[in-house]
Amino acid sequence: MKLKKKERSEKPIKKNGGFERLKRKNSTKLLRQRVLYTVLIVLLLAVFLIGIVSIFFRVHSITVKGNTVYSDSEIISASGIEKDMNIYLIDDRSVSTAILSAFPYVRTVKLTREVPTSVTLTLKCDEPNYYTEIEGECFVLSRELRVMQRFEDKDELLSTHPDIKKLTGGEVKRAVVGSELEYVSSSYSKQAKQLLGILESAEVFAGISSIDFSDRFNVALTYDSRLKANIGNSDDIELKLRFMNEIVKDLGEARGTIDLKDVEAAYVLLNNDETYD
Repeated sequence: MKLKKKERSEKPIKKNGGFERLKRKNSTKLLRQRVLYTVLIVLLLAVFLIGIVSIFFRVHSITVKGNTVYSDSEIISASGIEKDMNIYLIDDRSVSTAILSAFPYVRTVKLTREVPTSVTLTLKCDEPNYYTEIEGECFVLSRELRVMQRFEDKDELLSTHPDIKKLTGGEVKRAVVGSELEYVSSSYSKQAKQLLGILESAEVFAGISSIDFSDRFNVALTYDSRLKANIGNSDDIELKLRFMNEIVKDLGEARGTIDLKDVEAAYVLLNNDETYD
């Protein structure tokens, strides 16, 4: 009789579950330690950098550029920047707001840090180009019709700004120092800026002492307080201004009125006893 071989049963070998759990636990612990060490290093580095900045980056000099109206010491005082302040802890917006609020001739302020110890304030200032009279008071205006100063006495204004030009427009709604002049008619501001832009590019503009556009269809210009030019509306205004320039040259020191509403029919009425404001 043949003996039957005993069949072997192959059972799957179970892995050591405890070892695997321990391995995963150690990996997680190691990862946590690495994250913790990284965070600590970053924090220490941040503290170190803050300490360096606090100790070394301090204001030693303040320079003001572009200032045409006020003294540099006034600008620096209003800015709130002081010696030994940390240059990176200066708030740009606060500095700009403080200067713009205190000095209406200043239009923009830019703060520049020059590492390690210098700060520069670069200003853009408006020029006092025009003035307008409102209920007995005089308001100084920039080219963009921003109100920059108020005078109760016209003589004081003209003494302070002898080359300023008088501007007469429509009914004013609001005149606040530091803000743009507002007219009752919202279209007046745009039209006034357009007119002034054309006038300022004309050769004759330097001698113009007064501009009256209260009637937009009958604009009047005064030249050197002795010649009044009625140019009508803005049609062909560049041609009218060139024609006015040639007439002014020909008239010399004469006084009178120039009618330029129609260039083809322009005429001059002389009156040497007349003076125009």
